[in-house]
Amino acid sequence: MLKTAQHILMIVCCIAVTAPAHAAGEIIRLSDRQTVSFEQMVTDVQSADVVLIADTHDSKKHHELQLDVIRSFPAKKTALAIGLEMFQTDYQKQLDDWTAGKIPEQNFKEIYSKNWSYDWSLYRELFIFARDNRIPMISLNVPKGIVFKVARNGFASLTAEERKSLPFGITCDINKPGTEFLKKTFEGVFGHEAKGQVFTYFCEAQAVRNSGMAMSLATYRKNNPDRKVVAIAGTWHAVKHGIPERLFNSKDLNYRVILPEISELDRRNTTSAIADYLIER
Repeated sequence: MLKTAQHILMIVCCIAVTAPAHAAGEIIRLSDRQTVSFEQMVTDVQSADVVLIADTHDSKKHHELQLDVIRSFPAKKTALAIGLEMFQTDYQKQLDDWTAGKIPEQNFKEIYSKNWSYDWSLYRELFIFARDNRIPMISLNVPKGIVFKVARNGFASLTAEERKSLPFGITCDINKPGTEFLKKTFEGVFGHEAKGQVFTYFCEAQAVRNSGMAMSLATYRKNNPDRKVVAIAGTWHAVKHGIPERLFNSKDLNYRVILPEISELDRRNTTSAIADYLIER
């Protein structure tokens, strides 16, 4: 069971779809299915409080797009922060020290590797840009120990202390969009074991991450109402039925979702219920 739980944690923390993308690809505004320019897209998203950009973790093109969007915000007119799925909330001080220029890159790479398994070179330009421009970076992700415990024994196994930093009553809704993808991913690793309670716990662990990241975003915005946030998270976290629908106590929070196309989500099946903009390959 321990080995199974470790595998579950690996999937939960690093779930991604390997798919190339091009930052300069055709942009579809999903509200009316019209093709728009990059300038038209960023003019719209700059009006939002939170912009979520989906991330295929090993795609350099996705990271280039993220940085292009961040650079599009006028530095002198827009107070900006960058939210990161890649960092756990208990590493916020290290992120603050990085953007303040207090940690050498070599030392920070070690901190990064404790939080994220993908190669530093994929994200380096983003972190360097934030540091050089003193843009705050927000750790969004739930600590791995909590995710591991939920993946192994379910949300109900958490103590009152562990739940204190999480939204109340997290459950796995098997009817939610995206759950079918989770099932396929899970079955690809565990085969016949991907049934019943084992999958439910895995799904709850994913819900814990989405809800926890949403709460981190909402809390930051509440404490920093004049600062816009560009948040970077994996596709199945960033789409509207992931983090956005869990932005607790933030009904007036205005957000946009930018989705670089992947094989599962393209022009044929991506609607405004999933994202606001689709960037085609």
